[in-house]
Amino acid sequence: MPRAAVTYVLHLDIEDGPASLPRRVSRAVVRAIAEGQLADGDRMPSTRTLARSLAIARSVAVEAYDELTAAGFLTARPGSGTHVVIGASAAARAGAFSSAVATASRPAVVRTRPDGVAFDLSPGFPDTALISEKAWTRAWRTAARAALSPPKVTWLGDVGESRSGGAHRRFRQQLSEHLRTSRGLLADPERIFLFSGVNAAIRTLVPLVARPGRTLAFEDPGYPGARAAFLAGGSAPRPVPVDDEGLVVTGLTPGDWGVYVTPGHQYPLGARLSVARRSALLAWADRHDGVVFEDDYDGEFRYQVAPMPAVAAMTAGAERVIYLGTASKVLARELRVAWAVVPERLVDDVRSVLREQGESVSSLPVLALTEFIESGALVRQVASSHRTYAARRERFASACRQLLPQVRLHGVDAGLHVVLTFGQEIDDVLLARQLLARGVECSPLSRFYALGGVGPAQGLVCGYARLAETRARTAVTIIRDVLSRHHPVGPGRRESRGPA
Repeated sequence: MPRAAVTYVLHLDIEDGPASLPRRVSRAVVRAIAEGQLADGDRMPSTRTLARSLAIARSVAVEAYDELTAAGFLTARPGSGTHVVIGASAAARAGAFSSAVATASRPAVVRTRPDGVAFDLSPGFPDTALISEKAWTRAWRTAARAALSPPKVTWLGDVGESRSGGAHRRFRQQLSEHLRTSRGLLADPERIFLFSGVNAAIRTLVPLVARPGRTLAFEDPGYPGARAAFLAGGSAPRPVPVDDEGLVVTGLTPGDWGVYVTPGHQYPLGARLSVARRSALLAWADRHDGVVFEDDYDGEFRYQVAPMPAVAAMTAGAERVIYLGTASKVLARELRVAWAVVPERLVDDVRSVLREQGESVSSLPVLALTEFIESGALVRQVASSHRTYAARRERFASACRQLLPQVRLHGVDAGLHVVLTFGQEIDDVLLARQLLARGVECSPLSRFYALGGVGPAQGLVCGYARLAETRARTAVTIIRDVLSRHHPVGPGRRESRGPA
């Protein structure tokens, strides 16, 4: 139950440093939560009150609150102010510090694709129209000037860094700080390696850690691209089911050499791996000398739920977890820049393999991303897009609740997509095909299951990142109309924050 409203002035210790004042204020608030000055459910002072007590501009307080809201420490309740999220105290004590900074968002550009798709609900795509054109152009202009010095390729690991002006090293340093502040993950830049995509990272790393005669446990349903990457790397994934708490860790066996998980927002069903299962996962890895591939593909986006540190940030995580991340969900898939944070014991082996393979990432996007982070544009982008995605998610989910009362919603707490499942068996491939004919593109859930796994279950995977709020009800109306051909829609709606 929420506590009584806070009527006193917070005593915040604003540290000096190079970070912007809004970020330093937000970090001070997180410290106050960690130290117990603020507790779960407490109402925060208004931004006006906070600004007056700290002798800062109100706009600074507004940006700090936006940052903390985007990071999941605070939640704004219409008509009742801003409160500390339930669970924020534990997250703050665990070191999950916020890094988002707010900026104004822009409305989505609504277009109909040449192929007649008016409502593109394909999962996995951010809305690039939300990126600040000014900051983006400045970053790429700076990168283009720097890239004029040959060579125009940044080799992975340390190879070629002196010839490329240290672009790779600068990016790793910036990325290390971003992971620390946004994920609570202490990652030495020397442990960070760049790849052209997460799947390329998996293909490269698997031969270094796989054990002959043992299997790779893989979420089922799960990300088909990663499943294919493990196969290409020489390891056949073994399906392990997921439920409301994410991967069923008891499904892991001593015969597994490793496991692939998406703990922040299970792909595709959307559950967040519970704290108990995160601990059990690391205990399994320690007991059986296993390796955990943690794919944090859209961990920036969560809504009115407490943040959780990355599994790699937990005790023993640094030695057991290969942490995978990408710029594709925050910015654009076309960037083709991903990263892996590997345990210290693997650094020399990874560097040697990359040197032998000659794998490379173009220096141009690396330089642009470095400039984008250094300028503060990335944290502003996260906060801005977070607000927009939160509004789109709420509008799409509300339309589903109203128009599809028999449909169950999964994964509404985080990420950029939700899953709709039905009360009876449906040919979801046919359903998706019929929706496409009506101008709505989404993915059938059954295609995310492995052959021989627990499924397939039927449903629709719907990405809402590029769906303007004003068009959500129209899109859901089309889904209702097409779905009605398969079975009648009536009372008895169920809703879930995780998979069935």
